[in-house]
Amino acid sequence: MSAVTWHRRPTTAALPLRTRLRHLNETIRWAPAPYFEGSARQRLRYVGYLLGSVLAWTVGGLVVVAALGRALTSV
Repeated sequence: MSAVTWHRRPTTAALPLRTRLRHLNETIRWAPAPYFEGSARQRLRYVGYLLGSVLAWTVGGLVVVAALGRALTSV
């Protein structure tokens, strides 16, 4: 299954969190990575992907460091 061919099935009941996270993981894992070539729109999409990734990893790293700092100062 890829992000391109994955279709959301209509459900009446909400899926459990674990199932939703598994679907999200599979979607991210099999999504094609953008690359810098093609039209201006594709290149702009790549730049957005790159900036979003950098921002997400930076925020994630800061959250982990803050949690570690809080854990170490509370001991």
